[in-house]
Amino acid sequence: MSCVLGGVIPLGLLFLVCGSQGYLLPNVTLLEELLSKYQHNESHSRVRRAIPREDKEEILMLHNKLRGQVQPQASNMEYMTWDDELEKSAAAWASQCIWEHGPTSLLVSIGQNLAAHWGRYRSPGFHVQTWYDEVKDYTYPYPSECNPWCPERCSGAMCTHYTQIVWATTNKIGCAVNTCRRMTVWGEVWENAVYFVCNYSPKGNWIGEAPYKNGRPCSECPPSYGGWLQEQLVLPRRKLHSKT
Repeated sequence: MSCVLGGVIPLGLLFLVCGSQGYLLPNVTLLEELLSKYQHNESHSRVRRAIPREDKEEILMLHNKLRGQVQPQASNMEYMTWDDELEKSAAAWASQCIWEHGPTSLLVSIGQNLAAHWGRYRSPGFHVQTWYDEVKDYTYPYPSECNPWCPERCSGAMCTHYTQIVWATTNKIGCAVNTCRRMTVWGEVWENAVYFVCNYSPKGNWIGEAPYKNGRPCSECPPSYGGWLQEQLVLPRRKLHSKT
């Protein structure tokens, strides 16, 4: 696991981010079975882990906004929706107050971004934006550079938070926040650390692949999608046909 020290902020705020992880993607049934293990888990060390409705809306809105503004433009960027089972699995892991990716059994099927801070309040959106800001160190690999594998073009300490956020085929997200009374981070014990976990499906960050295809927005959308654009993202048919 790779982690990055985000910085020291006035009033004692310290925040860290951990890179997105994920390995082989099993079939949908196996993923559902894995996620079901976390439906009824109780926290052993939580103070607060529920995501309020307004935080969910902020996280989801910001992800879709950022996905829709990638440069160069994406031809296959899918609209992201909130997934309750991913939220439950994120909450179960956040409640463990362990500063690393996990659990191992779930990482074979999902992507995951982590962040933590203590001190002054920071909204979940603050961490999402911090993850995305790794874009400044990332250079998009064009098809002509992928022979057949795309080169990794990250000039900074880490770009995998950014690439997971903008991975075109990742269309589900669920996050959780937990305040850990004590959490060991890089050998130091943080008291009242705020731990933020986001789980993604299908996972991104496949080695040798670009996060999305370059081209006219929605020109390479999945057939199951409606073809309508919102913020340069293709909307799924289920969203187009849902009642308001």
